[in-house]
Amino acid sequence: MTNQTIFVTGAGRDIGRRIAERLGNSQNFVIFHCASSLAGAEQALEKVVQSGGSGAVVQVDLRELRACETLANQVIELLAGRQLDILISNAAIAAASPLGQTELTTIQAMTTVNLIAPFELVSRLAPHMSDGGVIVTLSVAATQKIFSPDFAYFSATKAAVDCLVRHWAVALGHRAIRVNAVAPGVIEANFRAQLLQDAAFRQELESATALKRVGQIDDVVDVVEFLASAESRWITGQVIDVSGGWRI
Repeated sequence: MTNQTIFVTGAGRDIGRRIAERLGNSQNFVIFHCASSLAGAEQALEKVVQSGGSGAVVQVDLRELRACETLANQVIELLAGRQLDILISNAAIAAASPLGQTELTTIQAMTTVNLIAPFELVSRLAPHMSDGGVIVTLSVAATQKIFSPDFAYFSATKAAVDCLVRHWAVALGHRAIRVNAVAPGVIEANFRAQLLQDAAFRQELESATALKRVGQIDDVVDVVEFLASAESRWITGQVIDVSGGWRI
């Protein structure tokens, strides 16, 4: 996969950063979006450049009014007349939302970043995508496997985007643009990495997983890379479970 233009949201750390680094191999141009993780995005871009790729970093807080319009316009400007080949929607807010104890600002932030932002960005950038392009969103396996009162609204926003993925696959299919979602289980990254230091918690998760271990970032990135490649040319409108058989 060379000479591709790639845009990844939430690319300053963890899964998003690794996706952008992986896809940004020789001769690819990668646009790294970040909000607070500017240093991480810049370091990742340096790694891409060292491997023969190129790119740019765009810092936009997707919670802000008109942020998606701003971000889309900056991406279009950076494309400089080229078409976008791969769009990876990874940015999200995972906040607890216990019933009757959650502030409206928390609900609004998750709605804006997790649901409205992907919808707006796909809407604004799809006309600038190449025929045969790829859209991949990051979901979560919990939407179908476990129903937690603490993370109900986060799961609801992800389930809504899973639904949109199927609609987008139909809407963009005539242009051979494939749209899929990747739904990880528990991955040893960000705040979960600290939680997994608890031996009892880790053992509980591993015992509920068919492959008897906790997921790693590359377990997810490998699947995203596959969906971005020509080898997955006959897959669209799917939510791919990447959980190691968690709670099957």
